[in-house]
Amino acid sequence: MRKKFPDWTLSREQPIFENQQNPNCHQGNCCMIFQERDLLLQNRSFVSSGLLFPERNVIAREFLGIYENRNCYAVLLQGCKGSADEAWTPMREVREVLSIKNYALVSRGLQLVEWTICQKHCGRCGGVNQRNGAARVCVTCGKEHFPPVAPSMIVLVYDGQRILLARSPGYPKDLYSILSGFIEPGESVEQCVHREVFEEVGVKISNLEYVASQPWPFPHSLMLGYLAQYSGGKIKTDPEEIEDADWYSINKLPLIPSMTTIAGWMIRRRQHDWGG
Repeated sequence: MRKKFPDWTLSREQPIFENQQNPNCHQGNCCMIFQERDLLLQNRSFVSSGLLFPERNVIAREFLGIYENRNCYAVLLQGCKGSADEAWTPMREVREVLSIKNYALVSRGLQLVEWTICQKHCGRCGGVNQRNGAARVCVTCGKEHFPPVAPSMIVLVYDGQRILLARSPGYPKDLYSILSGFIEPGESVEQCVHREVFEEVGVKISNLEYVASQPWPFPHSLMLGYLAQYSGGKIKTDPEEIEDADWYSINKLPLIPSMTTIAGWMIRRRQHDWGG
């Protein structure tokens, strides 16, 4: 049986933007507007035909590609929350409002416009960076700087019909999820899974199985999802990372993430596999 990947992988879709390198001077423009990692949504629309705010409030602008036959830009503002407060939506809530494909568009927009801010100057010589195709290139030494993507793992640890769930101090009230962590330099994803699980909850695992991935713009992660079988040890949490962790029956779970997240999808997939 062919593995069914979650819809957000967009595995059969065309590129999310056409011509992601250079704007077309013969086409009109549109923009998605951000401020403090919030997106301006108006009637569930994430693109605007114009800037809507004074140019003096723009701190970054980045070309994304051609969207519906228009040049699409991501624009980052400051000092503009006023009469349109109700339209500013945090990115963590945007994914519950937009379609999967449109959320992928705004996720790319936010990450690239923040990249513009962080890569104004070359980290090697301090020269000015300018956009050139997919990179920002230093005009002084020529070093290329590409948008950062931070790979991280997320793992569902199971023991029969039990799964291991935990909550970090920054989670919403009563929410539990599966374990995750960033991959360190020189480390494989599989090594990271073993290390993070042991560091965070003190247990050993085996039989790793890759499941799916999800881009995660907080700030620029790529989540690589795994299943892992519990192989030994008692739960002992790292209090700086985990405030509580425990085993839960797959049919009797606490509050878990929504299906729009890879964590929520993996948990419910496990429920389905066990007939829950």
